[in-house]
Amino acid sequence: MTVWNVMYQDWQLECCGDPFSVGDEVTWQLLVDTTVPEREWAAELTEIEGPVESAGGGPVVCSGGVTVPWTGSGDWPPRLRLKGLLTVERHGGEWPRTKGVVRGIHVVGQAYSEENLVPGKRTLRPVDSCPKRFEHVGRAAAGAKLRREETGVLMELEVE
Repeated sequence: MTVWNVMYQDWQLECCGDPFSVGDEVTWQLLVDTTVPEREWAAELTEIEGPVESAGGGPVVCSGGVTVPWTGSGDWPPRLRLKGLLTVERHGGEWPRTKGVVRGIHVVGQAYSEENLVPGKRTLRPVDSCPKRFEHVGRAAAGAKLRREETGVLMELEVE
């Protein structure tokens, strides 16, 4: 069994996801987001490495019980190494889903100044169940330098 850190973004869950709890078995399409800033997410980043295989929805990489899509080019079959944040993808193409058991859930809070994310101001609040809606406060209160928003949940997903 392998445990992976997986981010489920607020807008993905609020749009078409179903809340879940610690101990629930889930099946999701996962994607590796290679654009997240490493200094902010270093402890949660994932490295997926393996050969690219053909699947019903297109080429994928399978590693440690996780399946993610491959969008590169080059000689077939290539070997791929991706580093980034594993995320649940509800609006992309179709590729095989990853099945696992949720072992922990944290609501992710992030501070913003005006419309800019403030580095180093992320919080993780442990919960037993994922909310369906997240706190979006809009603008900072008068005189406040920062506003805080919930941007999703980070979970530990155990896969075979």
